Amino acid sequence: MVARSLLDFLEISSAKYAHADAFVYGETRLTYNYFTNVVSRLASGLSHLGLQRGDRVGLMMPNLPQFPLAYYALLTLGAQVIPLNVLAREAEIETILNETQAAGFIAWEGFGRYIIPAAKRVPSCRIAVLLGNFTPELRETLRPLVCAELTKLVSESHPLPKRPALSPDDAALILYTSGTTDAPRGVVLSHENAAAAVLSSWEAFNITPEHRFAAALPLFHSLGHMLTMNVALAAGACCVLIPRISVNDIITTIAREQVTHFVAVPSMLPLLLESQNAGDATTPDTNAGDPFASLQVFLVSGARLEDHLREALLQRFGKPIYEGYGLAECPPLITTNRPDIAIKTGSVGKQLPGLEVTIFDANGFELSPGQVGEIVVRGGGIMQGYYNRPEETQKALREGWLLTGDLGWMDAAGYLHLADRKKDVINKGGFFVFSQEVERCLIAHPKIRECAVVGMNDRALVEEVKAYIVLRQQESATKEEIVSYCSSRLAAYKIPQHFEFCSDLPHGPTGKILKRMLRERNSN
Repeated sequence: MVARSLLDFLEISSAKYAHADAFVYGETRLTYNYFTNVVSRLASGLSHLGLQRGDRVGLMMPNLPQFPLAYYALLTLGAQVIPLNVLAREAEIETILNETQAAGFIAWEGFGRYIIPAAKRVPSCRIAVLLGNFTPELRETLRPLVCAELTKLVSESHPLPKRPALSPDDAALILYTSGTTDAPRGVVLSHENAAAAVLSSWEAFNITPEHRFAAALPLFHSLGHMLTMNVALAAGACCVLIPRISVNDIITTIAREQVTHFVAVPSMLPLLLESQNAGDATTPDTNAGDPFASLQVFLVSGARLEDHLREALLQRFGKPIYEGYGLAECPPLITTNRPDIAIKTGSVGKQLPGLEVTIFDANGFELSPGQVGEIVVRGGGIMQGYYNRPEETQKALREGWLLTGDLGWMDAAGYLHLADRKKDVINKGGFFVFSQEVERCLIAHPKIRECAVVGMNDRALVEEVKAYIVLRQQESATKEEIVSYCSSRLAAYKIPQHFEFCSDLPHGPTGKILKRMLRERNSN
């Protein structure tokens, strides 16, 4: 059987590994056989509520077993899953549900205070499913929406007699971009796109049924559900759910469940280093010793991994760090360091199996190794387009290539090196300044905890370099001190002219700094 959807992968794994753990959550274990049965029953219950092929449904759930259950139940019906950021609030949720003309939502009751009022204002929403209880008052409030409790839907439904027929070209997922540089957009992936993307990562990391993934990264994130969840299921491996990013929960779970793969964005990793007792953590089910003994590898993407953090991780854990690069338009990864190639520090590895990655100049011509240009990719895993945004889709997809909007260069050995986002490059009087280069210089300063560099127009409407800086606790610094530090490390035109010392910077749900908000602050 050739897998052309995530459902095909699940069907194969369920037949081969029926009694193996698909998911673990605390003391709860869901075997592949049990998981598939519950998915079918939930799909049946959702069908009786009126959900059907082609409907779009918001899914707002923490890292609980009900996330993958609802995700795969919706896919089974041919509905399109819209994973919603669990940190999103009412206005953001309403915008997404409205833009996608969502037929309804499935959510944890703790998020009800945000998603319920949002859904009530969306004319297309007709179904509300909660993991929790609907009070009579809440049902009355939601009228005319059809309301159901997820647990009852499962317990009161029989499995579907037969999985509905789907086309591999049908839309399966709508993934919203992080909005780092622009307003979030809905990325549409077909069933076949998702299957191709999963297969690429599965082959790249050589995942086997013996592997166990820690799912601490929120599953709504494309790296979370596509790599931690879907790749694990395709390979017959186990996904160990961790509902909140807590040092103690992560360490305890890794030790108890003998986790082999830890998927993370860089902002999660200092937590493991900062725990004073990380090396002494034990659980009642494990012997005293290193709780990370089972861990084989860190899989890291989503933002730049700073050199000092990489070195600290290697010194503390001694485990390989496979840093990769990906985006929602071709999730979870486009390139990565991995087991079958030598790790090249400072790069984000080589293209994944099934993908072709190269560098284009502004006119769409391929550049030679060492030349900086736009990173482009083609292959089965790239998106169909942006939902209901034909002009933006046309700009991003050209003759089979996805133009990522990121700048980088390829070395002679085929390793990709990131330079910057196109929109983050600062044009200072004809000299181009890569903001990430300046940020790498600043973050190496011992007093600086975090920084972001953006362009700003001065009174003469010339773009200048501005740095937002967060200092470490108990530290103080002046503009003159930072400029002096940079002067021996950067060309004069790259040194920031403007500084703003802050207590914090705006972040997205996975720790990315939202530069568009800093630009908005500048313009105001």
